[in-house]
Amino acid sequence: MGSLNYWISALMILALLCPRITVAFRPAVLPSLKNTRVFVPIPVPIAKHLFSSSTTSSGVSEDLNANENTFENESMQNSPWSNFHHNGTPPPKKKKKRNNNSRFRQHVNPLARKFQQPTALSQDWPKNVYDDISLPLHMDIGCGKGGFLRDLAGNSTESKNYLGLEIRPSVVEFAQERIAKRGLTGKLDYIGCNANVDLERLLTHYTEAGGGPVDIVSIQFPDPHFKTSHAKRRVVTAELIETLAKFMPESSRIFLQSDIQSVLDDMRSRFREYSKYFKDEIEDVEEYMEINPLGIATEREVSVIDKDLPVFRTVLRRTALEFEEGAEL
Repeated sequence: MGSLNYWISALMILALLCPRITVAFRPAVLPSLKNTRVFVPIPVPIAKHLFSSSTTSSGVSEDLNANENTFENESMQNSPWSNFHHNGTPPPKKKKKRNNNSRFRQHVNPLARKFQQPTALSQDWPKNVYDDISLPLHMDIGCGKGGFLRDLAGNSTESKNYLGLEIRPSVVEFAQERIAKRGLTGKLDYIGCNANVDLERLLTHYTEAGGGPVDIVSIQFPDPHFKTSHAKRRVVTAELIETLAKFMPESSRIFLQSDIQSVLDDMRSRFREYSKYFKDEIEDVEEYMEINPLGIATEREVSVIDKDLPVFRTVLRRTALEFEEGAEL
């Protein structure tokens, strides 16, 4: 034990002599002491919020700020989405595949650990993306390869900004690469993210930067997640609806559609639970919109219609009631 105490004292003195090291005590097990658990000082970064400016020296404060920036950078590095186009950097190089049909995964688990990371987002977003951020915004959640928004932005006579959110990294990169090719830079953006993790953060950034009202939100042909045990993976959650209610102004619209009736019914019923904020334009839950009110079909929609299969749709409008955090339904 004498030698152990010697090394503990030596490490403590070393920590005091080195201003670049912040020390915390963690329980550790020394290899030489099989089952003896002792407290050994291990140099580790300390979170900034554990200290106040009055209790830290300038040297330590600088180190803490540096550590905090390092943590943020590491978090962004761990994010599965690079959103490279926001910083003008080239897309990552990809290996070419012989069979283009198998290029993209059709389904992912949004609850997987890597998809719980916040997305990498430029500090200048959205000002570095849109020419006029004061314009109304159409947001497509689960935009896939982005063809719907590209067609809509390219053919619409309305002055709007367009934003697509997609969880699959390779798919959103495909969409991002085609913004400039279609001449839509300045009015269209795609962001790789998990909407149920990042939506509030994105809309907060957008509104605080002077972004225009969220005019339309479309959720089209989302992953059905048929298994009962997978129902919690579905994109429309209570948290997502509350976030939309918080940021969408009166008379703005939610457009829902799916070729699977139970999926549309589930999304619709979840929004109807928040009837104080969203009003279904079709009163009868057994009735659906026959025609797409946006006038532009998604790839999935075209495929379904070509097979002479039905598409189930509805539109909900934001009521005049101001959103209240934690209010009863």
